[in-house]
Amino acid sequence: MVKDWVFHFCRNSLRLPLGSFVRKIHFDGLDKIPKDTPILFAGNHPNSFLDGVVYQHMSGEIISTLTRGDVFLKPFQNYIFRSMRLLPIFRARDADSSIARKGNADTMDELFDRFKNSEKIHIFSEGSSYPEKAVRRLRKGTGHIAIEMAKRSDYSMNLLIIPTAVNYSKFGTLMQTIQVSFDDPIRVLDYKDAIQKDEKQAAEMITNQIQDYLDNSVVTTKGDHTEAKEFLQEMMINEHYQAFVYKSKNTWKSSISKLNKMNPDLADKVILYKQSLIDDKVDDANVGGRSFDAISVFFALFTLGISFPVYVTWWLMWKGIMSFVGTKIKNVIFKDSIAVGLGMVFSLFLVVLVGTLLSFFFSKVWTIILLIFAVYGAICWFRLVDLLPYFWNKITWVGLDINKKESLIQKRKEIMRAVS
Repeated sequence: MVKDWVFHFCRNSLRLPLGSFVRKIHFDGLDKIPKDTPILFAGNHPNSFLDGVVYQHMSGEIISTLTRGDVFLKPFQNYIFRSMRLLPIFRARDADSSIARKGNADTMDELFDRFKNSEKIHIFSEGSSYPEKAVRRLRKGTGHIAIEMAKRSDYSMNLLIIPTAVNYSKFGTLMQTIQVSFDDPIRVLDYKDAIQKDEKQAAEMITNQIQDYLDNSVVTTKGDHTEAKEFLQEMMINEHYQAFVYKSKNTWKSSISKLNKMNPDLADKVILYKQSLIDDKVDDANVGGRSFDAISVFFALFTLGISFPVYVTWWLMWKGIMSFVGTKIKNVIFKDSIAVGLGMVFSLFLVVLVGTLLSFFFSKVWTIILLIFAVYGAICWFRLVDLLPYFWNKITWVGLDINKKESLIQKRKEIMRAVS
């Protein structure tokens, strides 16, 4: 039996780089995930590494993830990846056909055993990753897996498919905001008659139902009105910003579906509002009355002497990583993945280095206390620096003519009503 030590190690160590990489994360629809029931999460895949981190390490759920099978072919890699609750699924290009068939057959056996124990599995239904705000046509593998589980159980397994959408505010930057939503479960047994009649058609029906949800729940800026949609997503993020919460649950109210269906009239209003902000030198967060994380600001300043040098070192480390990824990694699919992976390794090294230096001068108890102050304070500095434009523009907003204020507020309210 594979031990979970790698999973727990990664889960805890990832909190360090993610603290400076992710500003806020929203989980919505968590109440739609039943307990003690086998579940197959089916989602989009815009970030090859970070998507799995979001579900496995940040959702609070114990979830195994299906990923490309070729990385499991060597014994040591197989042990490490399985310890991280990753399972192999082979695409045609991942391995020789005979190896792929055997690997997928073994995975099907393992999935059936896991689902019998009411475990949760995640599959990226697009089949591959690409960092863009769009949903590609889904592969039918999700439906075929669900059908295979239903048949193996002689239609007694109550397997549920939960379509799952993940949205990133940006790609390739620090202080990202991530929003994850879960749809109502699809009960595979509801397709029993369709499966017995035509398995391929049943798989397509399941795939289309997942596709419909993702098309409505994944922010799609590719295509028409790209600039307006990008800015409207930023407005939505400001609308749902909670000052003292890093991970919020069931708080997202704006309709991503309405954003995706943006008409020319709404697009014009968004662009006009954006230009007004530029002209008046203020930010949407100021107009929307977004609060700020006073606790992080206080803690950063309170620990200034020990946390600021760590922040500067950490920031330079991130700049070096981003520069390396930007110049050396040509495949855009892996840029964020390698950045977060390197960030995890170097962040751990930084923490160990700081802890070692402190141990030369302080007792064990004080070393631990000061290390917490240094590391968490440095994370707070990332947040404070991210807030600096907000503070600067807030000064302008306070001194702005009252008529201009009212005009901007009304423009914003009208836009947000259109996506409420």
